[in-house]
Amino acid sequence: MTDTAPQRRALADRLETASARTAYADTERQAKVTPTLLEEWMPAFLAQLTAPGAQLTRATSSDGTPLLYLFNMDRESFAQFIQNSDSWTVRQGGPVALWDDIKQTLTAWQDAGSPDTTTVRLHVTDRAHTYWIGGQKITSGGRARWIADNPALRSEHRVV
Repeated sequence: MTDTAPQRRALADRLETASARTAYADTERQAKVTPTLLEEWMPAFLAQLTAPGAQLTRATSSDGTPLLYLFNMDRESFAQFIQNSDSWTVRQGGPVALWDDIKQTLTAWQDAGSPDTTTVRLHVTDRAHTYWIGGQKITSGGRARWIADNPALRSEHRVV
């Protein structure tokens, strides 16, 4: 979820063609999980599984205040983070509440003790790639079910 100059230019090009709905926030509130957590590898990895295609972009306002943005142009959604001394305000817009989804995953990860990458499991089939932390997938008789699992720490990506 890190950004580079070419990624920022590509994002700027896509923003120019985005619909107007990505410019207006639907909600604004104090962030209960700091967005700077996404600067760490494992939280960034979990965020990418939760919101594939989302990009974290850093900026600075004219008065020097740090700004962070999450954009998902394919889903026409965004989250903007504004630092207020020791906390952050999050503004979200578009049909998908990006930060709400990512925050749920990060909170579940923290509640599980913030496990590292060695706890991530992967199950690959011709139909999907499934990632999870904790729990176990049991398959019998062609049916699969999860036991001792937190759904917020499981992500399935269908193979197209």
